[in-house]
Amino acid sequence: MSATAPTPRPDRPRRPLPPVEQVRPGLWSIPVPLPAIPRYVLVYVFETDAGPYLVDTGWDTDEAFDALTAGLAGIGTSVDDVQGVLVTHAHFDHYGLAGRIRERSGAWVSLHPLDAAALAHYERAPHERRVVVLQAAGAPDDVVEAAARDIVRAAVRMPRPDVLMEDGDKPHVPGWDLTAVWTPGHSPGHLCFWEDRERLLLTGDHVLPDTVVVMGEVGDAGPDPLADYLDALDRLARYQPDEVLPAHEHRFHGLHHRLDTLRGHHTDKLTAVRTALRELGPATAWDVAAAVTPRRPPARLRGFALHAALVDMLAYLAALEARGLVSGERRPGRGSRWRAVD
Repeated sequence: MSATAPTPRPDRPRRPLPPVEQVRPGLWSIPVPLPAIPRYVLVYVFETDAGPYLVDTGWDTDEAFDALTAGLAGIGTSVDDVQGVLVTHAHFDHYGLAGRIRERSGAWVSLHPLDAAALAHYERAPHERRVVVLQAAGAPDDVVEAAARDIVRAAVRMPRPDVLMEDGDKPHVPGWDLTAVWTPGHSPGHLCFWEDRERLLLTGDHVLPDTVVVMGEVGDAGPDPLADYLDALDRLARYQPDEVLPAHEHRFHGLHHRLDTLRGHHTDKLTAVRTALRELGPATAWDVAAAVTPRRPPARLRGFALHAALVDMLAYLAALEARGLVSGERRPGRGSRWRAVD
């Protein structure tokens, strides 16, 4: 779900993963464990006469690879037999094992061109990216300095895709009728996949049944990731799936109810951000986040939770600025100061 690596919590007991499940005849879901929250990613396996095709892969860890291998063996196939890997987006928990699978099987790997271009960004050490976000949000100097001390310089090498998958493309998966649907916001090139024969919508991270996903980082994911995300929700509204297959949590029904809920969440949050700015006067994203979420202010957060909260707040501020409702005074290296515009 994230572009940055969460901090594992080995001190907490881990609940068992859900079972491998048959979604439809010839279509399976395999839960693959992640280092931390969320606990797993659901890898969807399309069976064909040529061999299996996967949607998403999981994090590049031995535990994840072993779970995927065991899951494939349990449905009568193997990593060596994989013919193609359709990746919804380039975050570690979805794209991570793609290279290892390709090495074992010779399968092709696909990705939207915008996420393929963003791979160099995702390869930067996660803590380094967090420092950039903290600075942009105007975090206190001691918080930025602590994050800088924690930087892990081990950048991750991510393999390049073989196939660039555009909006409306129909990936070659024999016996299935899949269409790629471009849904930016969480990442610039996020893809969902519509299967027309079974009336299924694979939504990756764009629409989850319970969680509201983090927006992409402003700049790297475009100038207004939230507007892109909301536009993509409208794009999905043309579909009437019998079931929605997300990459995390669980399958669900009622796509349009969920789309309405997500729109309402973001509308309410935009209103809350603008109201806070009217009360605060000129303020940083850090200050606004503290006012909007007083029970979980950024000062109480650490690691990925802090990063996600500030990335989202910067996305809300960018969206309001694009609508002419707030203005930002850029201060290089110190974070913008924002004010409401009447």
